Amino acid sequence: QTQPAPKRLKNELKKPLGVLFDFGDTLLTHLFFNPEAGTDAVLKIAHNPKGYRVEDIHQRLEKINRDLIPRREQAQIEFHPHLVQRHVYEALHITFDRDPAAVERIFWRASMQWKPEPDVEKMLQILQSHTMPMGVVSNASFTGNTLWWEMERHNLSDYFRFLMSSADYWVRKPHPLLLETAAAKLDIEPSQVWYVGNSPQYDIAAAHNAGMGAIWYNRQDAPCDGPDPHVEVKNWQEFIGLFKQFIQS
Repeated sequence: QTQPAPKRLKNELKKPLGVLFDFGDTLLTHLFFNPEAGTDAVLKIAHNPKGYRVEDIHQRLEKINRDLIPRREQAQIEFHPHLVQRHVYEALHITFDRDPAAVERIFWRASMQWKPEPDVEKMLQILQSHTMPMGVVSNASFTGNTLWWEMERHNLSDYFRFLMSSADYWVRKPHPLLLETAAAKLDIEPSQVWYVGNSPQYDIAAAHNAGMGAIWYNRQDAPCDGPDPHVEVKNWQEFIGLFKQFIQS
């Protein structure tokens, strides 16, 4: 059987003047997501005059998502979580005496669990020792403030100049605008920035679309479901070796 031709790369990988990273399953491992626990925690601080239950909330949210998520993927846009909250809770006459950011954080804390990827802090320390500017760019239906809070919990936030969540920036990867804006925030040309992420479909495609170096962090040794990266690494030790090779050249 004839094998498909390899996907050709548009440009060569250059020495980085800055490095951007994906968030989930790149810097932090996603251990579990329990949306029912998150909604239960939110309802405990809500004014819920009609006595709606967790199941009612999720039924409404699933209806919204069935319509909006295909539109989101096709258009490569993101919906801000506080606007989605309004369509869920206001329609059910549920109100809060806290702002939407606080409600979001309560949901996140009750529903999510994360841990740092193996050797990620060692890798970040090495890049920091070379005064390498770094940022985080994530496709997420949560705000950057919530993702940053999670980074702070694991003592990783001090390595980065900023964190960008697609929820705050209207577009989502693989649209190039997120990464183009991130490169501008670093004040570095995109061609001199590496973007590192675990998803070929979103991260590697976005890096190519923005003209960046595309590094696939393939910790699960998964098949490639998107464009080819410039380089594939299976752990942060391999990435450290790659980085040193380019920095010393």
